[in-house]
Amino acid sequence: MKKTILALTIPALFATSASAVTVYSDEGAQVDIYGRVQFEAGEMHFKKTGVSPNQVTTNQAQDFGGEGEARLGVNVKYMLNNDVDLIGKLEWQVTAEGDNATGSDDISARYAWAGFRFMDTTELTFGRSQDPLAQSIYLGDIFNLFGAKTSYSSGDFEVSDKTDDQVRLSYANNGLDLRSAYAFSDKEKNTVGVNTGLENQYTLSAGYTFPVGVGLVASYQKQEFGNTEDLDVWFAGANYSIDGFYLAGLYTEKTKDYVAGELDAKGYEFTATYNVDAWTLLAQYAKEEQERAGNLSDIDSVDAVTLGVQYDLTAKAKLYAEYEINDDDADNDDLYGMGIQYNF
Repeated sequence: MKKTILALTIPALFATSASAVTVYSDEGAQVDIYGRVQFEAGEMHFKKTGVSPNQVTTNQAQDFGGEGEARLGVNVKYMLNNDVDLIGKLEWQVTAEGDNATGSDDISARYAWAGFRFMDTTELTFGRSQDPLAQSIYLGDIFNLFGAKTSYSSGDFEVSDKTDDQVRLSYANNGLDLRSAYAFSDKEKNTVGVNTGLENQYTLSAGYTFPVGVGLVASYQKQEFGNTEDLDVWFAGANYSIDGFYLAGLYTEKTKDYVAGELDAKGYEFTATYNVDAWTLLAQYAKEEQERAGNLSDIDSVDAVTLGVQYDLTAKAKLYAEYEINDDDADNDDLYGMGIQYNF
């Protein structure tokens, strides 16, 4: 899932990349630029049939192939006074040899928001920003390629760590991390026909990291759809860091309400990593069971073991390889991949 190993309490939303370079600083204004370039190869995705955008994913792994990606981000800050800063963030991603119908390059905006920071502890932002649910998701979303299948889920229960059209308020200080957000999907609001897409989303999340290295987090999200469907998401988890070890556990519960009934999904993830010198070993077990309506039996929608190894060439460059073993009821193939990444 292309994340780095994070502590439970992520400091401020505006926190810059460790390798960001300040390209402008004058009279309270500051502009930082950061980015990364990477290439990955393997059987990393499942095959698709049909014509975009109505492709259907099969349970068979794609043939061995490669994929290049690059990111470029800009953080901006302007000090209004000793207590208030104007802040903003833009980040784009370019995917070459993309997983789309034409195979053409794809450019997308990962972040695009502006707002205020108060007293270096509280932030109010507007735009495409990190969803508060990420505070729970990132407990186990620490692999470069795979992992966190239960957190993100798919189909009726899919969630994201980034949200468009979002008003976000957060507070982080002394180990306490509180986040809240409201998002409205304006592209789904039209005056013709029946709206079926996501219209409104509410999210609350809270975490606390104790001085001994133990962290706790709980998150809730409600998604409201135009066809009277609702999705309720509950996450609760904990992590612990000591010496070179990182351990985390996450419980997930999702309920989709339809006019004709209700669907439920319950899952959990257990994650462990060990770092020594330039090497990091990673392991995760994830399982999700979906309760289906009517006379249909429950299914294991996720039952996966993910293993990985990472080697840091420098503080900004790394090599990695991962393998995902699937044993779910959909009979999904195993996936594997390897890659190189450079951050600047």
